[in-house]
Amino acid sequence: MSILTIICITIFLFSSQSGYESSQISNNIFIRKLGHFSEYAALGFFTFAYLSNIFVKNIKKSEVSFTLMMSFLFSVMYATSDEIHQIFVAGRDGNLKDVLIDSSGAFFGIVISGILFYFLFFKKK
Repeated sequence: MSILTIICITIFLFSSQSGYESSQISNNIFIRKLGHFSEYAALGFFTFAYLSNIFVKNIKKSEVSFTLMMSFLFSVMYATSDEIHQIFVAGRDGNLKDVLIDSSGAFFGIVISGILFYFLFFKKK
């Protein structure tokens, strides 16, 4: 099982907690939103790392760009589906603002992963 799968399952399990259970973890809105940002930063980071191993064969910059876009698309779709999932959990609701925070975190993680990828593969040559 890949780390990406583990992150997706972890996000799903956090979203499956009732509103009461979720509020027991933290009532501080800043901490809760930082949790959204950081879990999706990890998702974005590992999505790019995983997809770059699949899509980048000869390590061409155009393929890296495609992988960056696909990583972001996957992360945004997962964030959206996560918020839809929360509509069906007691005491929770779907929130567009959370999708934006999640997507920002994913973008941050993808950028960090992309920078590391660049230095590992393009700076060597």
